[in-house]
Amino acid sequence: MKIDAFDEGLEHRNIVPYDLAYARVFAGVQEYVRMHLSDVELVHIGSTAVVGLRGKPMIDITAITSRDDLREEQRAFERIGFHRRPVWVDRDEKPYVCASVLHEGRRFNINIHICHRGDPVHKDSLAFIDILSRRPDLRRRYEEAKDRAHAVDPANPQVYNREKEAVIKEIEAQIPKA
Repeated sequence: MKIDAFDEGLEHRNIVPYDLAYARVFAGVQEYVRMHLSDVELVHIGSTAVVGLRGKPMIDITAITSRDDLREEQRAFERIGFHRRPVWVDRDEKPYVCASVLHEGRRFNINIHICHRGDPVHKDSLAFIDILSRRPDLRRRYEEAKDRAHAVDPANPQVYNREKEAVIKEIEAQIPKA
């Protein structure tokens, strides 16, 4: 697998039907990372992890590490070809790297959020995916929110996410508290 730069093209920002290729792209990235960073566990999160959910054709991943220094893990990802972008989500408590890969003639962007096991980035993402997988009514509401957000600003991910925020909070309120 060849790791390339994140593709900023607007075609990667469109809301599209679910694609079975998402799971295969994730598996390829997972294998690549496993070959180079054996102590990191990757978990597929985000819309592309929910079968049947429309969304942007980007693969979102959490990278779970036991390394204390999350920024050091970020640097390890950079050494194997991933890179940083100036995005608001890249914080000390949740470092971020990205890339793109070519799969069966199509380019897919990859977003990796580095965290510790049990961190909210990890457990909240899994709970969100679980509830969307089980609740078609919430899945529809989330898709509608994505469509509205895309209509406001398809190019700016910060605006896009802000526009979805109310529905995300509504969905999160349905997640049973442990």
